[in-house]
Amino acid sequence: MLPESEMRRVARQLSLPGYGPEQQEALHRAHVLVIGAGGLGCPAMQSLASAGVGHITVIDDDTVDLTNIHRQILFGASDVGRVKVEVAAERLAELQPGIEVTALNERLTVANAVSLVGSVDLVIDGSDSFQTKYLVADAAEITGTPLVWGTVLRFHGDVCLFTSGPSARGVGLRDLFPTQPPGIEDCATAGVLGATTAVVGGLLATTAIGYLTGLDVVPGRMLSYDAFPGSTRTFRIAADPTRELVTSLESTYGGEACAVGPSPLDEVRAGRAILLDIREPHEKMLNDSLADLDPVRLPLSDIFSPDTIRRRLGDASRVVVHCASGVRSARFCEQYADLGYEFIDLPGGINGVSG
Repeated sequence: MLPESEMRRVARQLSLPGYGPEQQEALHRAHVLVIGAGGLGCPAMQSLASAGVGHITVIDDDTVDLTNIHRQILFGASDVGRVKVEVAAERLAELQPGIEVTALNERLTVANAVSLVGSVDLVIDGSDSFQTKYLVADAAEITGTPLVWGTVLRFHGDVCLFTSGPSARGVGLRDLFPTQPPGIEDCATAGVLGATTAVVGGLLATTAIGYLTGLDVVPGRMLSYDAFPGSTRTFRIAADPTRELVTSLESTYGGEACAVGPSPLDEVRAGRAILLDIREPHEKMLNDSLADLDPVRLPLSDIFSPDTIRRRLGDASRVVVHCASGVRSARFCEQYADLGYEFIDLPGGINGVSG
């Protein structure tokens, strides 16, 4: 039986039709794993804790940055530099004093994904890379753990509940996207509206709460949201009868690949190449960790013809090209391959550079 103080805290929730003490007890007993304390994870955790989920495990290896605050609503300016999961745990305890929060200041990997995902009642994927999303989805199918999946970019977001595993062949992420796509633009590159992440994060939490309390949540029904013009649409994802269930993780999902072998930046540091930064000016405020290599700054929006590139690069021969995530730089190297320079793409972009 829940204490009177907790019942009073969620009294307005208990007045909902079809929702009562039994559903609230189910929430209190539930253990939810949240992947990422970012733009989706923060509003999702805020709603889960407020609603009465008794145990939340959150995994993230990042610290709070000033650029996070416009969308990661558990953090404030005074938290800059602090470990994200520790701050999140403090905020969640203020929302629900009796909550249990397990704060994991680490990265989800092939080594720990199955054990973590398999130890909870439900997992919410608030990550921002396809590498992590496929790792989480595969671990969820291996363990049969329900997965609430979400993604957001610019003014758009998607939310879906996937339930598939060894005991019941349901619908999984690989029924929608069978193979992991190559790198795409992320929030730092394409931009994201903070209010949109709050909406999508709230939808993630709503889906999770509905599933945990037995409300009408349909697995495999994708909800797409567009902020401008304000609209939503849904469509059903059918299980592919020819697809075999995932029974083991892949050896790598791509996140580690960028750190293997020599980096093109070694050529710049050795004086055998110059560095070309093709990001837009505002992106430098997000990450300028390669400034010590004296990059040539040439935003893509300033390139009106090949002559623009020739004027900036002069008589250079080898040029390492970087953007934020590696998507635009790869296209640049392909588009201007016949310009007379040896263009070398920096895989993963500046955001993929460790250390």
